[in-house]
Parts: sequence; C-alpha cells; structure tokens
Amino acid sequence: MKLLKRENVLAAFGAVVLTGVLTACGSKDPADMRYLSDFKASDYVILGDYMGVELELSQPEVTDEYLEGYISYNLMNDPDYEPVTGRSVRTGDKTIIDFEGKIDGEPFEGGTGAGYELVIGSGQFIDGFEDGMIGMETGETRDIDLAFPDPYRPNPDLSGVPVVFTVTLHEIQEPSIPELTDEYVAGLGLTECSTVEEYRQYLYDMLQQQAQEEYETARVDAAVAEVKENSILQEPPSGMVERISGTITNNAQVYAQMYGMEIGDYVAAVYGGDAQDYEKTLLEQASGMVETYIMLAAVADKEKIRVTDEEIEENIGSGEDIDKEAYREFLLAQKTAEFLAENAVVTDPASE
Repeated sequence: MKLLKRENVLAAFGAVVLTGVLTACGSKDPADMRYLSDFKASDYVILGDYMGVELELSQPEVTDEYLEGYISYNLMNDPDYEPVTGRSVRTGDKTIIDFEGKIDGEPFEGGTGAGYELVIGSGQFIDGFEDGMIGMETGETRDIDLAFPDPYRPNPDLSGVPVVFTVTLHEIQEPSIPELTDEYVAGLGLTECSTVEEYRQYLYDMLQQQAQEEYETARVDAAVAEVKENSILQEPPSGMVERISGTITNNAQVYAQMYGMEIGDYVAAVYGGDAQDYEKTLLEQASGMVETYIMLAAVADKEKIRVTDEEIEENIGSGEDIDKEAYREFLLAQKTAEFLAENAVVTDPASE
C-alpha cells in the first residue's frame, strides 16, 4: 500500500479546518483535558494510511563472525590472573593491598582494609585512588592524597572532604585471556552447557533471541513512526502535556540521582538539548508523546481496540496508589502499536 503523500494530507487538513471539524471538544478548557478519556482523539488528529504501511527492516541474524566476537569479548572480560614480579603496577592488574584512610590525620569508619583484591581500572575506589597506585612496586607503601567526590552519595557527610590513603602493595597479578575449553565452560556453572560445542549453541540461541526481540521492538517503533508521519496532528491539550511532562521530569530526576548527575546533564545526555534548558526539552518530549498517544487512540477507536478493567487488574492489581487511567492509556498505546506492526508490510533491504 502506498503511503499517504504529504500534499494530500495538507489538502485534507485544509478542507477539515474550513468546515470547522478539527476543533477541541466543545468549550472545554484544554488545560482540564489531562487524560485521553477527557476528549475525543479524532478531534486532534487526521489519520492517514495506517493499515499495511511499508517498512524496511533487516531480518534478525547472528553471524558466525558476530558469535566469535561475542565469545572473545566474554573471555577478555573473564581473565585469569597470575602473580608477576620484576615490574610495577599497570592498569588491568589485580593487586593485593592493605589500605588505611585518614581524615585530618584520624582513621574513619569504612576507610581501612587488609588483603584487599583490587583490579586497577575497575573504579571500585574513589577517583584518583587506582591511578595513584600505578607504578607502585611490590612491598611499597605510598600515601595517596585525594578528596571525596562532591556529592558523595554513599556517605553525604564525606562529600568533598580531603582524605589521605596509605596503601601497602603485597602482590601484583597479571591478567591473561583464558582458552576456550570444555574445562573452562564447565567452570562457568551454566546448567545449559558443559562443553565448548554446547556453549557456542547456548550463546547463539541467546543472541538470536535478543536479535529477534530487538527486531520486534524496531518493527513496532517504525510502524508507529510511519503512521504518525502520515497523519496530521493538532496541538495536543495542554493538560495532558503537563501531566506527561511531570511524569517524565520525575523519572529524569530519579535516574539523574541514580547516576549521580544533575538533572539537566542527564536530560541533555539522554534527550539532547541544552542542560540549562532541560525543562523545555522535557516539555517537547512530553508533547511528542501525547501526540503519539492521541494518534494511537484514534486508530484504536477506528479498530475498536479496547483495554478492559480486567486487563489493568491483571497487570497492576488493585493498589490505590496506581494511576489506573494513565496505565490504561499505556496499555492501549501498546496494543495499538502492536496492531500496526502486525499489519505492516516489512521488506528486508538485503533481499532487494
């Protein structure tokens, strides 16, 4: 099926505007329209072609080259370590150390350790600790002057506080990439395989499943994007945009805190835009999401796709602290997006 051409959509849009059909629901204030149930989706969108949209997607495939690369990556990240003498510490070495941290000359709780195994470059200690050990010789004791990060979430009282770690190096162990053998596979403790041949098949099946899941996600995303491109959307109700924006902002704050970032920096890294103007970026994201929800709701109305109370209860239970109307919107969007993907015509560029 051919995609609806932009000039045809614009012509249809002009005709509808002239007849006054594409308007908000009566005199209701858009600021009060917070959920899809507060208005009629078709008042905010003119749907183009949505059945049988044409998509180009490569079929999921795990090549021998990719499989071997993945195996090599796993081996590199699971090295053996052997004691080494006659040289100093390098990045990647495993070291056996004693350490004692002091603040204003006094030891502090949690700042000491004996016989501790530390891989240099693993990031287990605060910034500067592992770099400060590079070049140490076995038996050497060294003071490393540092300061705790600010903020330091594990213990906010230590944020930015200067600290001196006295480190004694007992042993250096050098990493080596293990050989893929039946013995190595058996040592992994996997119930699905114990030989190299079984391990290869196990990894192939896992990667193939991942590739298939990624393909299905891409198919749904591409179908929704294509249908949205074919449609004409009016500015969505400000009340729903405000609600979705609040949800996205709260989620961004949680994730920013999780990663130890300022919310503006997190938003810029994930969504782009200027960190100083992150609220505008999130508002634009919310507006685009609401437009998509409205478009999918309009398709759902046409195709009589519904979300029942039983489906909501099955997924989230009957907790009173759950916004069930918002979850109903999510399930409706999900079901409708999958409907569009199932009815899309997908071709593989490699087959052309």
